[in-house]
Amino acid sequence: MKMTQALFYLIAFFQLVLNGSLTAQENNSNNPGKMTKKTEQLNTKTSELNKQTQQSADNIKSAGKNIKSIVAVFEPILSLRLKKKNIAEPQENNSENKAVASEQTQQESSASATEASDNQSTEIESQALEVYSVDPSYNSDGTANLGNQNHPEFGCYIDIMTGTIMDEVDVAGQTGRVDLIFTATDYYGSAPMYAFLTPSYVKNDLFSNYYFRGPVYKDANIPVRQWDEVNESEVALTNLTAVQFDKIKNNDQLMAVVKKTPGFKDKIESRTKIEGKIFAIKTEMGSRTTYGLLQIVNQYGTTGKNGYLKIKLKVTGLDSNGDGIPDIQSYQN
Repeated sequence: MKMTQALFYLIAFFQLVLNGSLTAQENNSNNPGKMTKKTEQLNTKTSELNKQTQQSADNIKSAGKNIKSIVAVFEPILSLRLKKKNIAEPQENNSENKAVASEQTQQESSASATEASDNQSTEIESQALEVYSVDPSYNSDGTANLGNQNHPEFGCYIDIMTGTIMDEVDVAGQTGRVDLIFTATDYYGSAPMYAFLTPSYVKNDLFSNYYFRGPVYKDANIPVRQWDEVNESEVALTNLTAVQFDKIKNNDQLMAVVKKTPGFKDKIESRTKIEGKIFAIKTEMGSRTTYGLLQIVNQYGTTGKNGYLKIKLKVTGLDSNGDGIPDIQSYQN
C-alpha cells in the first residue's frame, strides 16, 4: 500500500513538471516579438560598443601622428660646432692593499655589487663628458662669438641654418651661405651705429659701405660688393624675452613668432647697444629657405676691433624620418 502511494505521488510530480515546461514553451511561442526585441537591443548595444572602441583606436593613432609632426627646433651651435670628450681618468687598482673577503661572502654579495658598479659607471660616464670647441668663435655654453667687421678673430658673417661664423677667408666660394652681417661704426657721428645687414642690401645699396667704415674699411671698397651670390634675407626685431626664447622648443612655436613679428626688412640699425635683444631672420628663396631666432646674450666693445656679440641661435628643425628630432646630416655641408 505504501509503495503504491509513493509511486502515485512520483507520477503526479513528474506530470506537474511536464505541464510547467509545456506552459513556458507555449508562452514563448505566443510572444515571439518580445524575444526578437531583446535580441535587437543586444545587437544594437554591441554595435555601439564596437564603434566606440574603433573611435578610441583612431584617436590614439591620430594623437601619435600629431606628436611626430611636431618637430623640435635645431640649435646648430650646440649640435654642430661643439665637441665632447670623456675626461674620466682610469682609477688605479688598489686591490692588493685590501683584505680578501671570504669566498662565501663574495658569492652572497655578487649580484648587488655588480648592479652598484654598473650604476656608478653610468653616473661617472655622464659626469665625465666635457663640452669644448676647437674654434674660438664658439663657446662651450652653446653660444657663438659674432664679431663686427673690424674684429681680427671673429667673423662678421653668419650662416643661420648651420650656426657658422665666417670671415673673409671662410666665405670665399660660398657666399650663398651668408644670411646676415653684423657691423658697428662711428661714421654717423654722435653715437655708434650697430646694424644687422642682409647680403643683398650690402651688395646693391649705394650707401651700404658707410656701415663698414672704421679701422679696416675706409672707403666704398667692401668685400660684399664683389660677391657673385648673395641671399635676399630679411631681419626683424622681436619683442621676446630671454625666458620666452628658452621656451621655444619646436617648429610650430618658432614659426608662430616669425609670422607674428612685424617689420621684416633688409637691415636693422640701433644707436644703442643691442644686448638682450632677440631678432627673427628668414631667408625665402628657391635654393634656400630657413627661419631662425638670434638672441644677443652679451655685447662687448663698441665700434673698434674689440667689438663682438655673444649669440644663441634656434632654427627650423629638418626631420626626414618622422621621429620629431632634427636630423644633423641635413645641416652638414
